Amino acid sequence: MAKKITKPLITALYERLSKDDELKGESNSITNQKKYLEDYATRNGFTNIRHFTDDGYTGRNFNRPGFQELLAEVHAGNVGVIIVKDMSRLGRNYLQVGFYTEILFPEKEIHFIAINNSVDSENSSDNDFTPFLNIMNEWYARDTSNKIKSIFNSRMADGKRCSGSIPYGYNRQPGDKQTLIVDPVASLVVKRIFDMADTGMSHTQIAHQLQEEQVLIPSAYTAKFHPEQNNGKRYFDPFGWSNTTVNAILDRQEYLGHTILKKSVSTNFKTDKRRSTSEDEQYIFYFTHEAIISQELWDSVQKQRVRSPRKTPAGTYQQHKLSGYLFCSDCGSRMALQSAKKCKDGDPEDRYYSFRCSAYGQRGTECSAHYVNAEAVEGLILSSIQRLSKFVIEDEAAFAEQLRQKAQAKVDAVPVEKKQQLADLEKQFEELDVKLRSLYENFFAGLILERQYKALMTQYDKEQTACEERIEELKKELALIQGKPMQIDRFIKLIHKYKEPTALTEELLHAFVDKVIVHEPNGRGKSRTQEIELYFNFIGQFELAFSPEEIKAAKKQEAKRVREKKAHKKKVQKQYNKRKKQERYDEREGHKFAKRVCEHCGQEFWPNGNKQKYCCKECLNAAKAERVKAQRHAEKGDHTFRQKNCIVCGKPFWPVNGQEVMSSEECKHKHRNEKQLAYYHKVVADKEKAKREAIREMTLAENDGHPYPQRECEYCGTPFWPEKHHQRFCCKSCTSKASELRNTGIDPAVKEGHRFFKKVCPVCGKEFWPEGPNTICCSKECAYKRQAELDKEKRDQFREAVIAERGGHMYEAIPCKYCGEMFYPKHPTQLYCSEGCQKNSLFMSRYGHDPTKKEGHPYNKRICIHCGKEFWPAGPNTKTCSEECSHEHGVQKIRDWRAEQKAQNEAETIKPAM
Repeated sequence: MAKKITKPLITALYERLSKDDELKGESNSITNQKKYLEDYATRNGFTNIRHFTDDGYTGRNFNRPGFQELLAEVHAGNVGVIIVKDMSRLGRNYLQVGFYTEILFPEKEIHFIAINNSVDSENSSDNDFTPFLNIMNEWYARDTSNKIKSIFNSRMADGKRCSGSIPYGYNRQPGDKQTLIVDPVASLVVKRIFDMADTGMSHTQIAHQLQEEQVLIPSAYTAKFHPEQNNGKRYFDPFGWSNTTVNAILDRQEYLGHTILKKSVSTNFKTDKRRSTSEDEQYIFYFTHEAIISQELWDSVQKQRVRSPRKTPAGTYQQHKLSGYLFCSDCGSRMALQSAKKCKDGDPEDRYYSFRCSAYGQRGTECSAHYVNAEAVEGLILSSIQRLSKFVIEDEAAFAEQLRQKAQAKVDAVPVEKKQQLADLEKQFEELDVKLRSLYENFFAGLILERQYKALMTQYDKEQTACEERIEELKKELALIQGKPMQIDRFIKLIHKYKEPTALTEELLHAFVDKVIVHEPNGRGKSRTQEIELYFNFIGQFELAFSPEEIKAAKKQEAKRVREKKAHKKKVQKQYNKRKKQERYDEREGHKFAKRVCEHCGQEFWPNGNKQKYCCKECLNAAKAERVKAQRHAEKGDHTFRQKNCIVCGKPFWPVNGQEVMSSEECKHKHRNEKQLAYYHKVVADKEKAKREAIREMTLAENDGHPYPQRECEYCGTPFWPEKHHQRFCCKSCTSKASELRNTGIDPAVKEGHRFFKKVCPVCGKEFWPEGPNTICCSKECAYKRQAELDKEKRDQFREAVIAERGGHMYEAIPCKYCGEMFYPKHPTQLYCSEGCQKNSLFMSRYGHDPTKKEGHPYNKRICIHCGKEFWPAGPNTKTCSEECSHEHGVQKIRDWRAEQKAQNEAETIKPAM
């Protein structure tokens, strides 16, 4: 039995270098990593070495060609050892790095080594700190991403573009990437797109129109006429316009002359996915370049797009002109279009149209149908426009005066309470501002404690925030009540443009009507009434009073409509009765449908439905089986397998077996030639790559392992090996010194090795070398002295200002704690206006009696401890009201003492006897 020959396992050396790592110098270059890893592998006895390299790929994700090639070898079981310089070379996503080092590599029995981090999978005691290294590597990538984001945000906040793409219809000004100029050809296409959208054409219709006219799409136009602005976006059809492209053009506010930045942001630094931002997150700068379209055209187009008209039921393929204009008065939803035939047996295009609330019948909404007839609304809109047109043409000044009075009445209708409440809140906000400033001054002067200052500051800040929020709410409410200003002149021009309209067209409806509000009808039948509010463009809702002639004509028209309705109802009823009579004559033996013959067995039967063809289920199943058999025979005939299409020529053929996919030997030969040609191109590409690598190795050998020849530093003259072809200085220090010499004209050597030039201390007058550009004093002692002098000057100035403001007093007037009179204290702890008030207050707090209630006596009234009567004492220690009470009280105390002594002696005598 022959022995199984096994190939030696690969020692994989993985190197990676990203653009950020290139800034760290030569130590991280791919060449140095290869040499470093090869030396380590050779020194430790690892053989069968193979390099896997990713040059210029980030460590945030693992979709790198070199690493994917390494993974393929790992899954194939060909790798025994993986060596990297450090953990950051493997990746900067700590979750995925942990998966490979903790799960995949141990499963495949791979020896993993990270040299600089001392990580060795065969020595588990050295790997305890590895998860923290992975987290720190990911934190570095996260910090770099945040710094780049902050730089981009700063540039966009200044109005500078950070993206390479510009809107279709504009070009960059030569020599200035931030300024846009109008493209004379593409701008005409943009204007045409907006004009077509303004006429009511959908995005798909606009795209088809441009495609039929062979207009170049934006990417194809840029690639052909402005290749310097091309972003490399691929396209298959240079005239293949899509509704997405048209929609994007109609969405761009740049055509109004504005600049909008930060339209999308990255969702996570680990992926390339982005999300669209809201208007609050974007940076908008108005009128920064020449506009292509006007604001009026933009508003009209956006109104048409929001309208989104719906199609009528299948078979008509027409858009109703009122779709998108009608709204429900209760829930605010759009009215949905409904359609039905006027007659069941009549023309299908002769239909009856109506609208109902789109939220009616949906879950979670409570609203009624708000049903309204489309013809009635059209008649109302047309008659209103005709009456307004007639009134404006006859007396334009009166119409304008009525609109002005209406606008003024709307402003005056704003509740007075809201205006007064807004004024009070603004006054309260200013008072809180004054309190906050006064609180800070008192804290700075040392009049209040820090704890009190923080508590009061928090309280005032909360009150001010709540006040500010309420002010904003009131302003929004007042703005909603007042509404948009009327544009009377524009409406009058519109009236003169469409004089005496006779029919309600799409153009007329779009020009005049803003929206129609439909209310819930009241009553039923003849008594049914319904309120409809009509809002015009530029002037809003306007109701013109009816003249007596118009009222008379309306009544006559209503009477005619009632007569016609009765006649139509009578005609319909007559047709219905005739049809029902004919149906009764057609009845046969109590069955609903006439007798039929079974298509399978040929027997007669009474069907249960209009489409029943078979008399029973057995005939139905048998007929179905025959159809399936005939269909299969028609498809395959005498062949075993179904017909296929050849993968080479595309022609249909009958295969001999289930795996056959080509129709002839010529197709098979052609297929083999294509595979051989692909293999040949791959071999040629590999040879070219090896040739480039040999040239690179030769260059490195000529320059002692360096990519460029040796040069001399233009500042210090020291020879050095450059890392880039345009490097002129040997190090960053020489670069910064040469830049400083070029900008200031002073050689940095004058600083004698220090970063900044000498200064003179303003306190002691000595010269010194400063540590920073803002250093003023030579030492901390001088800085403390200078700061103490500045603080003393501020305190003295503040004290003088406070004393001058309070009329020569340092502290504010306060009430006396005893007598309540206002006085100016001499120090912050003074509570009494005089020494007498202070003594009386201390006496009262000690004895509980007010000194003013002594009624001329030196001491307050007391109660005699013997007889219990009130009396005025003669001294502070007097406790009895008279000498008799004092004598009797003393005798009583002696008696009590003697009794107590006697009882004590008796107790001592009894104890020994026991």
